[in-house]
Amino acid sequence: MITEIRKRKNGQIALPFVLLIGGIIIEIVIAGSFISFFVSAVSLGEQLSVRALSAANTGIYDATMKISSNKEFGAGVEGISYNIEVGNDTAVVEVSRSVDPKNFYLYTIESTATSRSRERKIVAELVVDQTTGQLSLKSIEEKAIQ
Repeated sequence: MITEIRKRKNGQIALPFVLLIGGIIIEIVIAGSFISFFVSAVSLGEQLSVRALSAANTGIYDATMKISSNKEFGAGVEGISYNIEVGNDTAVVEVSRSVDPKNFYLYTIESTATSRSRERKIVAELVVDQTTGQLSLKSIEEKAIQ
């Protein structure tokens, strides 16, 4: 009779032990799911940011090509603004020109690109000789969007 009671008590510890181990396994699976979700969300954000930067660079290069083919680009106008579609992304390019007293045109190109929720902005300054039309890049840098 005593052996029967001991056999019943030995099995009582199995149920809480199995529930405890099962709960730990479920917690690990849920934590892994959250981690993989956040890693993929960060990866998508980084990809969109790179696409926006690429579209902004495309805007700078496009304006540079227009200026190099026509040194009088934007003459008589205070500023030129146009859009460029780069795949599913959009770049807004703004070109302004001023005249230096030393016979040079000073162009400022601002390209702001958007890829879904990410935006990047690049500003370039070009110097063009009024006589020869020789173009040189003074500076190019990424600016913070405000």
